[in-house]
Amino acid sequence: MIAAAWMLTASAAAWDPAVGSFEHAGSDRTGLFAAASPFVASVGEPAGRKVAELPGVWSTALDSQGRVFVLGGVIADSPDLTPFVSRHDPGQQREVWRARLPLPGGAEYWNYPGGIGVHRNGFVYVAYATRLAKLDPVSGEVLASVDLPAPNGVADTTYNGFIVLSDGALVTKSHHRKADCAVQGFRAFIVCGVEGLPPSAVVMVDPVDLKIRWSGRAEELIGGRITATRFRGREYIYLAGVDKLHRMRVAGRRLVKDTRWGPVAYREGRETGGTAAVGFGDWVIIQTNALPTPAPMRLVAVSQADAARRHDIHPFRENSVAGWSFMPSKASTDWEARRVYTSDAYGGFAALDFDPERGFSIAWRSGQYTGSFITLLGDRASRVVVATDIGAARPDAYGSPRYPSEQLVWRRADDGSEIGRVRDLPRNFGLTLVPTERGAVYYATGANGLWYVTPPGR
Repeated sequence: MIAAAWMLTASAAAWDPAVGSFEHAGSDRTGLFAAASPFVASVGEPAGRKVAELPGVWSTALDSQGRVFVLGGVIADSPDLTPFVSRHDPGQQREVWRARLPLPGGAEYWNYPGGIGVHRNGFVYVAYATRLAKLDPVSGEVLASVDLPAPNGVADTTYNGFIVLSDGALVTKSHHRKADCAVQGFRAFIVCGVEGLPPSAVVMVDPVDLKIRWSGRAEELIGGRITATRFRGREYIYLAGVDKLHRMRVAGRRLVKDTRWGPVAYREGRETGGTAAVGFGDWVIIQTNALPTPAPMRLVAVSQADAARRHDIHPFRENSVAGWSFMPSKASTDWEARRVYTSDAYGGFAALDFDPERGFSIAWRSGQYTGSFITLLGDRASRVVVATDIGAARPDAYGSPRYPSEQLVWRRADDGSEIGRVRDLPRNFGLTLVPTERGAVYYATGANGLWYVTPPGR
């Protein structure tokens, strides 16, 4: 067991104590892995290598026994690819087992990157298609699975991830694509749009037997992944809709809409809907343009105490390299430093300082372009920010970036100065960067397996 300050927060303590047991550190999705040491894993230059030939990798999850679990078979357009979990042995660089996940009934389903995590009870949980499954970490046996509500039909509904509450319950929500859309994955939204889709289902599931404790309906389609925070002794769920940010209160074994707080209309004009909300101390952060648009991306902070208190900023208004804005991944936050890290695939990379009274200011900005999730490593004194760089990519007809390869970049969080860079990596756009305790990163790819990237030495 790792005794570290980050474990004391409700969002992190819900998960196995290993660094990297959940894709964004905790259920508040800050992306801050404070217990990871960014410099101890290597000496000299950083390096990347493929460690597993697995198709369609979305993310990894680590446990405190040193096991690595990979969710694959979910990033591809091929109808032949099906979801699975693979246990990877990092010492011997081999696959220990692979568990095929049972698919819901029906001839068709929407293959979409769901979510994987190791619960504090030690079991592995996976959200995929319209199901949630519980796996034995030793054998890979699927111990239980549950069919979740499908408001848009089984073929066009998916569950894109889950969180764990402080009492151990799992919460997840549905995402929908248009019925006449044959496109798989996230690209279904880019090609077919999200207009007219039904509201998402929101579901609370018992971690022991996977029975549904409670289910309800959101006010609209919830595009961004679900988030939980603990504020002033209460636990809240934030739902990033296409148009508004919604909040629900955890009330025992059910969720209650918090109409006294919101909802909050967070986007304007030609901005597209937002990514997942992110906990930020007394505030929550949401940014726009999870789908490509010519409108500049806007980042919004909303007070958890009073939704009327808000601050926003357009960090890349004058910086677009192609007349587009697009960021399918969320911002990352560091409340201790009162700082938010954000990026735009066509606008660049920035660290934003935050004052509760005056709002945002630019701490530093870089000409680094990324679509990946931003990962923060280490304690405040030695904090490092890690993200990919796709260069000055050009958009396709839908606004998605085209580029030959990615790079992985380490920067000092305080001033943005570059520490190291690994070049010529396969595509990771929109996928996860999950760190280990020693500061290395599991780098997911859709078509080129799982990579392991060591950080720069001192």
